Amino acid sequence: MSASSDVLIVGAGPAGSFLAYLLARAGYTVTIIDKATFPRDKVCGGGLSRKSIELLPFDISPVVRRRVTGAFLTYQNRDTAVMDLGERGGAAVIRSEFDRFLLEKAISAGARFIGSTSFVSVRKTGDTVAVTTSRGILGARYLVGADGVFSAVRQHVFGRDVVTYMPAVEALVTVTPDKADRIANRVLFDFGGMPYGYGWIFPKHDHLNVGVFSIYRTQSIKADLARFMARYDILDSPLHVRHLGFSIPVKNRHRAFERDHVLLLGDAAGFAESFYGEGIYFALESALVAAEAFAATFDRPNERAYTELVKTRIQPELTYSEASARLFFSHPIFGFYRMVRNAHVSARFAELIAGGIGQKACFYKTLLTIPYWLFSRRLPAAGVRL
Repeated sequence: MSASSDVLIVGAGPAGSFLAYLLARAGYTVTIIDKATFPRDKVCGGGLSRKSIELLPFDISPVVRRRVTGAFLTYQNRDTAVMDLGERGGAAVIRSEFDRFLLEKAISAGARFIGSTSFVSVRKTGDTVAVTTSRGILGARYLVGADGVFSAVRQHVFGRDVVTYMPAVEALVTVTPDKADRIANRVLFDFGGMPYGYGWIFPKHDHLNVGVFSIYRTQSIKADLARFMARYDILDSPLHVRHLGFSIPVKNRHRAFERDHVLLLGDAAGFAESFYGEGIYFALESALVAAEAFAATFDRPNERAYTELVKTRIQPELTYSEASARLFFSHPIFGFYRMVRNAHVSARFAELIAGGIGQKACFYKTLLTIPYWLFSRRLPAAGVRL
């Protein structure tokens, strides 16, 4: 079968659309399919770190609902410290809008998009792949699975027992303007928001995104969210609440990222960090890594090129993120009062989110400076209760 596209991408989320944009701009013929039509709802906190924004070679202000200028750091809404993030701050977006924006960028660069089309199977035929979809068979030189945490591409090519994922729940909460103004352009991280995990409140244009997540399994995450929300006056007597659940992939147990002209990106590859559950950064970074691998090896296929780049650019970040999460959230009270409230350590973690330092460097520098930060200045409590 002749290839009708150089690359066929399954999934038009951030990983798939950004890769399509990069490849189409570089002159490759690219087709994206997705089982949904766009715009479509997407469950996600919608927080973009500064390092995520800086990966994108275009302005995203058309879809930014809030610019994040600071953070509330708290433990169960007490002893709250306020951090000014300044230029290190990120942004809050609505995922349906953000994802459509990235897809439109890909299409404008020359990619073809086919919505309402599901992946069924793939078969390698010589130097191409024949992909069976709900609309028929499509041919390509390469297939990219960017179809989320429960990736059909991953399950078909690599098997079912590949990625470990953890549940998260969120609520979209509409509150009165006076309550929304109390959080304004700051995000809130509650490091006692749930047992062995954290809670967040992210401001959007017309509502608050509220949720909880932990790398440690829990049997009562919906109840954990209810307890978290009950601690905050700004969430009391809301005008409207919509509850949603989703899963965050935190590990690719088999390090299985490519096989027989098939690559996995973003959530499909198990790329989300374990401390905050951030996935958008790794979705975008994996697209950049894949584009680099294609540029180096497209005409002389190397089944390890993408994997080797993942091992050096992405996997160390995920490994050290997991180590940090397990250490911190196994003793969250100590972690909050001795680390989060410590000016030295909190500044380092702010740089981590902004992209000024990597997970590995942050992990080792924090460990090696224990004698210093255990006895150094704490961030003052601001006397704020939200």
